[in-house]
Amino acid sequence: MSQEASGSSRQGFATGANVAYLEELYRAFIANPLSVDESWRKFFEGYEFAAKSPLETPSFAATGAGSAGSTGSTGSIDSEPTSPEDDGIAARVSRLISTFRKVGHFSSHLNPLEDQSPGLSKDLSLEAHGLDKIPRERIFKPANLPIQTLNFGEIQQLLLDTYCRTIGADFREVPEGQIVEWFQQKMESCRNHPILSPQLKKHILEKLRHAEEFEQFLGRRFVGAKRFSIEGVDALVPLLDIIASEAAQGGSEELCLGMAHRGRLNVLANFLGKGYEYIFKEFEGADFNPYDIDGDVKYHMGFASEVSTFSGHKIRLYLSPNPSHLEQVNPVVEGFVKARQRLLGDSDRTKVIPVLMHGDASFIGQGMVAETLNLSNLEAYNTGGTIHIIINNQIGFTTEPKESRSTAYSSDVAKMVRAPVLHVNADDPEAVIWCAQLACAYRQTWHGDIVIDLVGYRRHGHNEGDEPAFTQPMMYRKIASHKTAFAQYGASLVAQGVISAKELDEDNLAFRNKLQAAYEIVHGKKNLQLPAPQVPASFQKSIAYKRATREDIDRPSHTAVPGKTLKSIADKLTKVPDGFQVNPKLKRVLESRSKMLDGIGQVDWAFAELLSLSTVLLEGRYVRLTGQDVGRGTFVSRHAVFVDFETNARHLSMGQLSKDQGGVEVVNSPLSECGCLGFEFGYSVADPEALVLWEAQFGDFANGAQIIIDQFISASEAKWRQTSSLVLLLPHGYEGQGPEHSSARPERFLQLCGSLNIQVAVPTTPAQHFHILRRQLNREFRKPLVLMTPKSLLREPLCVSSVAAFEKSRFFEVLDDDSVEERRSCERLIICAGKVYYDLLKARTKEPSYKNIPIVRIEQFYPFPYRRVEEVLASYPNLREIIWTQEEPQNMGGWQFVRGRLIEGVLQSHQSLTYVGRKNAGTPAEGSLKAHEAEQGRIITESLGRASGVVTSAPLQQKG
Repeated sequence: MSQEASGSSRQGFATGANVAYLEELYRAFIANPLSVDESWRKFFEGYEFAAKSPLETPSFAATGAGSAGSTGSTGSIDSEPTSPEDDGIAARVSRLISTFRKVGHFSSHLNPLEDQSPGLSKDLSLEAHGLDKIPRERIFKPANLPIQTLNFGEIQQLLLDTYCRTIGADFREVPEGQIVEWFQQKMESCRNHPILSPQLKKHILEKLRHAEEFEQFLGRRFVGAKRFSIEGVDALVPLLDIIASEAAQGGSEELCLGMAHRGRLNVLANFLGKGYEYIFKEFEGADFNPYDIDGDVKYHMGFASEVSTFSGHKIRLYLSPNPSHLEQVNPVVEGFVKARQRLLGDSDRTKVIPVLMHGDASFIGQGMVAETLNLSNLEAYNTGGTIHIIINNQIGFTTEPKESRSTAYSSDVAKMVRAPVLHVNADDPEAVIWCAQLACAYRQTWHGDIVIDLVGYRRHGHNEGDEPAFTQPMMYRKIASHKTAFAQYGASLVAQGVISAKELDEDNLAFRNKLQAAYEIVHGKKNLQLPAPQVPASFQKSIAYKRATREDIDRPSHTAVPGKTLKSIADKLTKVPDGFQVNPKLKRVLESRSKMLDGIGQVDWAFAELLSLSTVLLEGRYVRLTGQDVGRGTFVSRHAVFVDFETNARHLSMGQLSKDQGGVEVVNSPLSECGCLGFEFGYSVADPEALVLWEAQFGDFANGAQIIIDQFISASEAKWRQTSSLVLLLPHGYEGQGPEHSSARPERFLQLCGSLNIQVAVPTTPAQHFHILRRQLNREFRKPLVLMTPKSLLREPLCVSSVAAFEKSRFFEVLDDDSVEERRSCERLIICAGKVYYDLLKARTKEPSYKNIPIVRIEQFYPFPYRRVEEVLASYPNLREIIWTQEEPQNMGGWQFVRGRLIEGVLQSHQSLTYVGRKNAGTPAEGSLKAHEAEQGRIITESLGRASGVVTSAPLQQKG
């Protein structure tokens, strides 16, 4: 139909001549929306006619038709008309069905602390749809309800039962019509209350018993101790149990979970199967540490196990450790799952399922949730769908929902990916179990995220030492008199005859006795040794790698590669597929690279990095490089991915090295630091044999991921024995770009260094970069590596390495100055790190009197190379003064870190240490290029002048 015809029809659509035509069009639209003209499709979808009210029922004069969306249309309804005036009733009933499906959840009984539902909203009233005078007995034939012929009263009851009881299904914003219809069929066919077997009912009761009795036992035996009880949302335990059972029955092998501290002990004990005696021992605070680590509080710990499920299948479970930073574990779990799926050959992403548990306040309040949701549908981060569970206490510490969110539900942030949400009353265990079954089926069928909003309450305060009635007196008066979910369900099953009252009491006593027996095993026995918890073999490498000693750290790592191999790699890295049109400028880059290994070679930084990663691939290892614009590189240097100049096709150069090479990913990440870095950390934990690298666009962008750096990367081994070989590539160097893009904040990483937890390095040559990357997987242990990488040095003619530096060398923590010939005459030398070395080198070259000034480079800040520094300084027998030179302000950079280590651990009593650099500052660098150049020039001149003996006065001592 033309636009003109469409327009004229609309102008007179209410006339009798057009009614039949409109009805015919509408029926065609219901059958197949694509069968009608786009203009009419929009009309029927409500964008024009129903815009004044999304819930108002439009009608075609005597013949009505409801507005139906393109997803999940209600279908046509035939009825038995009683008079010509009744012909529009069928469409109104259709509209009523659609409205219940869309907004029925707002009228559901979700709050356990309220005795009944809030009542039907105005949108669901019969009056709103003009159906208040329709006889209940009138027969209709709805096309897509589970029963084909129903009277009006039966239709209304079906809708009330399905959408307005203890499950509030919010799924109509899912963009795929098939999925909407899938949900409708699943839920309406059983009215969201399927019949459960007596065995399953007893199993649910048992899980509720375990959850409640465990918490109460802890409360009695460890009075006042923090445990962050799950009481009030006890149904979480059977919910997880059934998810595991359904997943295992469907062929899944692993569930990987993340959660904060609320309910964690209960989940560890009653879902993952961690022995009660281990948890009681941790409460005892005895001198026993099954992890042999610095440790963490008990409700932050992770665990791995294999359990038998209700369905009779076994499944491996992994709960990631997590600090009190709530949602930060989300991307860590997703990255862990992504790696596990690759390791298990899980190409359809059904063997390993991520399950994330959230607090209601944190789900809506923490930006990490949105970052992780955004990753969910990106191919490089997709894990096949996550089951999210909101442990909804209806309160955040002491803050009520009206003070903490601007949305109807805390789950509304999930609408950004159109994830379906199942709100469910936690006091209805059978509804909770049905939601578990639905969520698992949805995830395995449609491979998308789904949210279960488990609405309960918090029986105690935020922790067991709080008095919640200070801030929520009315709520806690209700809670005090409210029966637990276990008590309610137990009474219900007794009334149904599923279990007798005597059997119920006996089972309760038996479980209490079991807890008491575990308690007596450990109580008061400070030196008791318990066997270490059994870790499934599949998880062992992912969970605990060898811990390194200082001797391990100092042992040289052999990372040299034959020149012949490097040349072969270079040929393949610079080869362009037949018919592939590269940018003419890139063609010149590739031609230059193909010659870099000729003769003695002059290999630049970017190509050295590609060579290093390629050698790792040829060893059969996996390489994953992600970050903002890493394919090309922020500074137009890497060119790991070629783009066809004519077709926009992509070509990954490192993917064509050998048929036996390891897999490789080079991924341009979304503009997210915290979420993406957390993902890569989790990936590196799961696969310690992979080289995983994350690059910040500029080094200071890592600021946005500080929580991941502080709580996971630098501390995970000490707290949880969780090792990682993750590499952070952080561009750093002062070139006059202002305070935001000069510093990667090395001082922040150095402040985190302790107990051999991480490595922080500032390599200054391509070969050094090549070797330190290869060193990551060439050791028997794993440590995160933080690299301050260059910007301007990527094109610095002096910043190149010969072929010999790759094939006959290794990484050196300290680089001596081999150009100095008269070492005995040197009374002063300069020590520095990073790009400032080249500024000093070029200035020294221009002034003959500076020729014999040694410039020593610290290439690895931590672990600090004491022995190597001692060896270098000892080679200058008459050395009296060491000058530390840096670009960064005095309160930043490496000065505060190396100062004490040099003075206390290296220098002799007759030797002094002097600082030359920028003064203390609240900002990393000057905002003006001219100011930068002047200050940079002063630093270089003062350093070399002092080292030559020309400048003899001590630098100005600053206060503050």
